Amino acid sequence: MDTVNFEIRTSELIAKERRLVGYAVRWNSLSEIIWDEFREQFTPGAFAGYLASGNDVRCLFEHDYTQLLGRTRSGTLILSEDDTGLRFELTPPNTQLGNDVLELVERGDIEGMSFGFRALKENWDITQSPYLRTVTAAELREITITSLPAYPESGVEIAHRSLYSQYPELRRAGDNRRRWAELVEI
Repeated sequence: MDTVNFEIRTSELIAKERRLVGYAVRWNSLSEIIWDEFREQFTPGAFAGYLASGNDVRCLFEHDYTQLLGRTRSGTLILSEDDTGLRFELTPPNTQLGNDVLELVERGDIEGMSFGFRALKENWDITQSPYLRTVTAAELREITITSLPAYPESGVEIAHRSLYSQYPELRRAGDNRRRWAELVEI
């Protein structure tokens, strides 16, 4: 898995009769401010081409590929786009992990969904503050059930590289090194 070109965002889920359903992505819904620099949104149909190609998408627990809960290829994960966003239905396995995840969702301990993607087409509006990134086409690498709200260490590198490749004048010397140092507590 190429983790350099991989971004992660969050949404929500609910449990119903041993199935988890919800939206991994809601169209035109603004994200929280990412790295104090930009907000992000996805346009309707952003994943349509990728999903129509029959690509296999996995559902994971906490972005851990060893914690597989379902996948589109086996039919245990169903993904569809509607007017609201990218909807999913997951039938978790009858395993310790699957049962634990269902219990945690039912108890309300876990409410979050996240997703990993690679932007194929995007637009940036740098006339506003914070900047606005609009993703119009993307590859969906995975969706994940998570107790954590976001993984900025996974998403910021590609987002910054994409922003700065189009607007190099926005780069502030040393920012990335300082932020990475703070993340790893150097």
